[in-house]
Amino acid sequence: MVLLVAGSLLTSCTKRHVTPTKDSRRAIDTLYQQKILALKPHLDSMCAWVYDSLYPLAVDSILQERQQEMDALVK
Repeated sequence: MVLLVAGSLLTSCTKRHVTPTKDSRRAIDTLYQQKILALKPHLDSMCAWVYDSLYPLAVDSILQERQQEMDALVK
């Protein structure tokens, strides 16, 4: 039993290049699409949260910085 496990471990550690077949690529694409569709509502809500919370802060920060630059030019 130990020899069988050791033999399978040694053969799995080869450096041969493995290319996916057409069927395996299709299966991978299908799984990827399913996962993306499942995650899309979460990603959309995260994007909305970032936009709603961070965008106004960034705009305020930029406006404040530009106001300081204009004040410095006027002085």
